[in-house]
Amino acid sequence: MANDQKQAWLDFSKGISTEHIKNSYHNPTSFQSDFNILLRDHINKHRVKSAIEIGCEAGISLMLLNNELEKSTFLDYDDTILAKVDKAVAELDLKGTHCVCEDMFTMNSIPDESYDLAFNSGVIEHYTKPVRKNAIASYARITKKGGYVIVAFPNHYSLPYRLSYRLGKMLGKKVWPWPKEYKFYDLKDEMAAAGLEYLGRVTMDRETIFKIKVCKYKPSRAFFELLDRFMHFEGYLTVCIAKKP
Repeated sequence: MANDQKQAWLDFSKGISTEHIKNSYHNPTSFQSDFNILLRDHINKHRVKSAIEIGCEAGISLMLLNNELEKSTFLDYDDTILAKVDKAVAELDLKGTHCVCEDMFTMNSIPDESYDLAFNSGVIEHYTKPVRKNAIASYARITKKGGYVIVAFPNHYSLPYRLSYRLGKMLGKKVWPWPKEYKFYDLKDEMAAAGLEYLGRVTMDRETIFKIKVCKYKPSRAFFELLDRFMHFEGYLTVCIAKKP
């Protein structure tokens, strides 16, 4: 992983407070809410007891699942943000939580086959395909046999999001501290290379695509809403699911 990317995220996390984390827990974004529904349904269907959010940063997705799990692990390479997460979960009275400060490509302190579910969101899109393969292989290693790996990332095949991303790059603007995102449809190859059984791709959170840059003003939003009647845009978030045989 490039050191400049790592430092960019470390700097970004300094601005996240414990109060911000707790507020996000009580007021999740639309993509966090939609992703939570998918994860919660998956946990209940497959009787998942343990989960790890890899590259968790504020860890909202895993916090929202706390009542469904016996063991919740927040993993990030930033010990400063993990200290804030640890404080937030204590103040929120969430149970069975644990924080691990590790690089997601190694996770040396975590034994093989430790979790029923390994997941993340908004991480993998910042890496090339060879690096994505390494990351998914690392996720697979710590997942139990019969367990699942679920990875979510922005959907560059949804036209409003793709245009907003390109427009932002042309204008020199960025939403995240590391603005480079790679366009890929799914993680089928990466998951297969890790020895996982690829189960499929779903998209969600159509609400966000009509709020982003190209839909900021009423005329442009009306145009894309009209276009959507014919093109049926996919949602902002892509989610790929795989099982460890």
